[in-house]
Amino acid sequence: MTLRNLYGNPPCVADSYQLIVDTLTDWGITLYTGVTGGGVIHLLKHLKPFDDLPSADPAFLTLGEYSAGFVPLGYYLASGKIAAAVATTGAATRLITCGLSDAKLHDIPAVFIVPVSGSSTEGFSPLQDTSIYGSNTVAQLQAELGEAVFVLNDPFSLTAQLGQAKAMLDRSKPVVLVLDNEAVGSTLIEYTTMPLPEEERPVEDDFLDTFVSTFRKTVDGKRVVLLVGEEMARYQNAKQLTTQLCEQLQAAAVWSINGANAMSQHNPYGYGYISFGGNDKAMSLFNSLGTQDVLVVLGACPDEYTVNFSGFNAAHTFFLGNIFEAYGLVENSLRHVATGGYDHVYGPLDVLLSALISSGHRYPFTNKPMVKAPADLNDRPFATSREGYVNMATLYQRLNKWWPAHSLGIDDVCLAYKDRQYVTQRPNDNIDFYSLYRGSAMGGAFGAAVGAKLSDPDRPVFLFTGDGCFRLFSGSLGEVSQLGIVIFLLNNESLSIVEQGLGKVLPDIASPHYHAHITAIDYCAVARACGWEAAKLQPDMSNLGELLHRIEMDGQRSLLIEIPVDHQQELGQNPRLKNL
Repeated sequence: MTLRNLYGNPPCVADSYQLIVDTLTDWGITLYTGVTGGGVIHLLKHLKPFDDLPSADPAFLTLGEYSAGFVPLGYYLASGKIAAAVATTGAATRLITCGLSDAKLHDIPAVFIVPVSGSSTEGFSPLQDTSIYGSNTVAQLQAELGEAVFVLNDPFSLTAQLGQAKAMLDRSKPVVLVLDNEAVGSTLIEYTTMPLPEEERPVEDDFLDTFVSTFRKTVDGKRVVLLVGEEMARYQNAKQLTTQLCEQLQAAAVWSINGANAMSQHNPYGYGYISFGGNDKAMSLFNSLGTQDVLVVLGACPDEYTVNFSGFNAAHTFFLGNIFEAYGLVENSLRHVATGGYDHVYGPLDVLLSALISSGHRYPFTNKPMVKAPADLNDRPFATSREGYVNMATLYQRLNKWWPAHSLGIDDVCLAYKDRQYVTQRPNDNIDFYSLYRGSAMGGAFGAAVGAKLSDPDRPVFLFTGDGCFRLFSGSLGEVSQLGIVIFLLNNESLSIVEQGLGKVLPDIASPHYHAHITAIDYCAVARACGWEAAKLQPDMSNLGELLHRIEMDGQRSLLIEIPVDHQQELGQNPRLKNL
């Protein structure tokens, strides 16, 4: 390989930092984001500033650590490509690894690079002491990620360690590269990077035949219901495959918040989202599963927002997935969640579904057919807002008819991540929506939106966030004012997920004791001060058309649209309240 340095010429010697950058570049990682500092300056000197979109060479975007930690997540969800987040010691590491937690919980491969105090300083009270006498940083990281934490403290084993990190990334795991600068900073006379691992072997025909045969016998005479999860959404032809399988089996489908991105809005057997923000028809169907049903789980995690601790109550559950030890699996299985029979089928989901579809074409399955889903997936009318506020049900419906093709949306930890899907009921083929709900880190969606936009600058990216979430990322608005991101900011002067819930959980407690009130500020003024365009949506939405036209204009700056929201307008359901 050709070594790269600041001057563009092959050097005679190279340091370990350059080896790290070159290795990650060979893996296709060129985006780094975060904040510089004493512990990472020798790594970052090998990266140019991120000025051009897109950048083919390794480049670094300065962005506040909290937001930067979520950038690789949005980058991957939008493109399937991996990015890196970088921060120095102390609070910077704590901030950037908030995104690390959601990367683990959502099986998103990402690289986090942080330094530690030099080993020779242990016991001498170094600044931001990371040793066992200080924050004990390595042990903290290992407690969360285990073997995916790589302490780079030996130049001679560096290449092997990076190879191990690549293997973790290939398993959809985030990794942490911990820089021991005393060791990594030494000079290398010569180095080579590890060859990339071999591509995944194809699934054997015998395995597929056995799977299809077992499936055929198990579903005979029973209803079949699909639970579609976010792993399925990582396949380019996911919507086509899930539609074909539903039609082939005449099987109903329900889906998780992110699993919706694997479903077509035109799938006639789509019964809706389940559990948090779930649709009434989907919940009724899922809760009815019993001894005459087979549940097919397509890469879904049985998390609290998806099944709310209810488990899988079908007579038999097939779990199909291709992420080894995915989050939610215990000993690489969901046997502990299923009350009936259980089969764990490990393999690429597109291959497994194609095998079922092809077999069904040749010899139709003999499962009990389901009726097609009704047009309206809810039983309740939408609540309305009080005077002076936007009716959010109407707004979500109007936006659902408008979304530009190939858009991407992110829902922050605000009312939108509960209400939007309840109102719209089905996914929209023009836009994919993601929520990093398992960690539920307020404000993290902003970094994810930045990452999504950086992965494809021409792709429209939208963020729904709340006034509480805004406080966690507003200091980073200036760095991305020219990206063309659109933020819909829900201003209700309240931590409304909490406030709506506590009225039910603590009905005898006065609302001031909910501690959910937020002081009103001029969000548009803050955005404009950071170089953004900003506007307020009128309560009657009389200027919505004008704002949408403004978004459609090419070459626009990032735009914040402030929406006056009634925190008392309850739309989506929150089954988690039963657990509080």
